[in-house]
Amino acid sequence: MIPENTKPTNFFKFEGLRIYHKSVDFINAILSLSNTVQTNAQKIIVDQFLTEAGHISANIIEGAGRSKTEFIEYLQKAKSNIGKCVMLCALASKQSLIDETQENDIRNELMELTKMIGALIISFQKHDSVNNPEV
Repeated sequence: MIPENTKPTNFFKFEGLRIYHKSVDFINAILSLSNTVQTNAQKIIVDQFLTEAGHISANIIEGAGRSKTEFIEYLQKAKSNIGKCVMLCALASKQSLIDETQENDIRNELMELTKMIGALIISFQKHDSVNNPEV
């Protein structure tokens, strides 16, 4: 085992992105819902929620290794996954899987992820417009 202080940091490009870490934290939060599942309907919701939350991170990871233009496309896909998570959050509430406080917390996390992705997209677009004024 490698001592903690000698481990390489950010070997993978995406590990340097706060949005990546935030998305993994979101997956972890949704994973904790699996402990409260009581019905088959709730299990289906949690499974789909985990899938969509995982796709948020996966799109960030996939995009980070690509060109800026392609990264923006993957970030837009991640925003689409966030939208699906909003729907699943509403469904989880209707199925009494989460209470109103949990629903608000999840929605706030999703809004923060959306804002972070939007800011990252804008930063790429501004950087490109500075380097390529014709764009």
